[in-house]
This record gives sequence, C-alpha cells and structure tokens, in this order.
Amino acid sequence: MPPSPCHPATAAIAPRVSGLLERAGRHGLFLLGGLSFATGTLGLVVPLLPTTIFWIIAAWAWSKSCPRLQQRLYALPGAGPHVKSWIEDGTISRRGKLFAVGGLLFGLAMTALALHDQALILTAASLPQLAAVLFVASRREGSG
Repeated sequence: MPPSPCHPATAAIAPRVSGLLERAGRHGLFLLGGLSFATGTLGLVVPLLPTTIFWIIAAWAWSKSCPRLQQRLYALPGAGPHVKSWIEDGTISRRGKLFAVGGLLFGLAMTALALHDQALILTAASLPQLAAVLFVASRREGSG
C-alpha cells in the first residue's frame, strides 16, 4: 500500500490498513473530520451554532485518518487546547463548563418561550438539553 497521502510519518502513528473497505473507512473518517471542522468553523460566525463539539468530532476522526491534522487542530489558539483536553483526558475546563451549561440553559429558555403552550413538544425538546447539561456538569475539570 502506498504511504498515507496525509503525511509519510502517519504509518508510525496510525496502523497501515489493507483492503478496500479499510481504506474507504479511513477516507470516510478524513471527510467526516473535514466536514465537522468546516461546520465548527461556521459556528464562529453563526449564532447558536456550536464550534467545539464539531471540532471534537473532527479531532477524533482525524486521529484515525490523519493525525497531522489532529495536531494542527490542537495547536489552534482558543479552542484547540480544550479539544485536546477532551480527546486525551476527558476533561472540560471550568470556563468551558460555564459557557456550555450557560448556552444550553439559554437554549432551553428560548425553547420554553417558543413552545410554552405545547407541553409534549417542549418536553421532547427539553430532555436532550437537560441530559447534555447533566453530562457536561458531571465531567472532570481540567486546565483546558
């Protein structure tokens, strides 16, 4: 198999794959990483579209397909260290928790305002947000 188009040193980090299915999976993860990174980048300018979660998905996908891009993502100022903390340690900084929980609760409040007269839809829309708040709040704190 030819060396990875991502970086010649990839073979030392990511195991070489053989077979059409494995190569297709690797290319699929590479594309998933690119699409996730692009979506997260849109979140920098589009209100209420998150950035960090999409960059976490990109980092995970690139860890399996192109570790060089994962390292470049980690090096980005601002969100890069937070993404790295989550991927490598499963931790969220206190500031990151505050922003995430605050954003989720703001979204929940807006949902309640919009759907206050439709209890069933409000409940269905609120449960995932509440679950996300509990999940984020229960993660270990790191330096990020």
